[in-house]
Amino acid sequence: MFYVPFVLGLLVAGKFNLPVLLLLVAATGVFISRESLLVWWRAQKRGRQTQSSADAGRLLAIYGFIAVLAGAPLILLYKLFWLIPLALIGSVLLLVNGWQAAEFEDRTVLSEVMAIIGLTMTAPAAFYTANGAWAQTAWWLWALSAAYFASSVFYVKLRVTWLHGKNAEAKRRAKWQCTVYHSFLLCSLLALAVTRSLPLFVLIAFAPVMARTLRSLLKPEPHLNLKRIGIAEIVYSIIFLIIITMTFRSMI
Repeated sequence: MFYVPFVLGLLVAGKFNLPVLLLLVAATGVFISRESLLVWWRAQKRGRQTQSSADAGRLLAIYGFIAVLAGAPLILLYKLFWLIPLALIGSVLLLVNGWQAAEFEDRTVLSEVMAIIGLTMTAPAAFYTANGAWAQTAWWLWALSAAYFASSVFYVKLRVTWLHGKNAEAKRRAKWQCTVYHSFLLCSLLALAVTRSLPLFVLIAFAPVMARTLRSLLKPEPHLNLKRIGIAEIVYSIIFLIIITMTFRSMI
């Protein structure tokens, strides 16, 4: 959800340069700081200072320093000012998600979708940084990446709730949410194709996740193999990466 959109933005731009490398380091620094932020935040909230929370605070400072050190030249030297609003949005989403995690509310659909919006921001950031100029394509890459990876939130929650949920209402809600989201996603993609906003070819990128969701909705599996699901999601993500890259490269 973090690196596939980054590579997507890079491949669509068709360039790799020093600013992209700096962006990768800065974005990775922010990305891996989340766990340290969470440990430190929970310790502060509970008013308990431990060695692990102190270590987390130091790591958080180190990751932040790396992010600033790598990110500053992008603004001061390369004048990539569009990264500023992206960084602000990403920071807000990180803080909100961190607060939700500290309150143990990070497993809700809303919080996970918000996290995905922040993670997939690497697509427009990488595209813009590689090109050195903003374009409408950046918005499309972000929207398509977020829409694609949000599918996994509803799918996994459906599978887990269906097998381990003890509440019948929770099972019905998970099935309803998954059905509504994927129906909306399919209709949106068809509408974009009909209005020629995007090529119909884009639908192929979403076909694997649509198929796996439909299969689970119609015939829920009696077992849950998270390793197999994870591997399958990686394969689907690579297909998505290839198809979307081919689509936008053909439009250039």
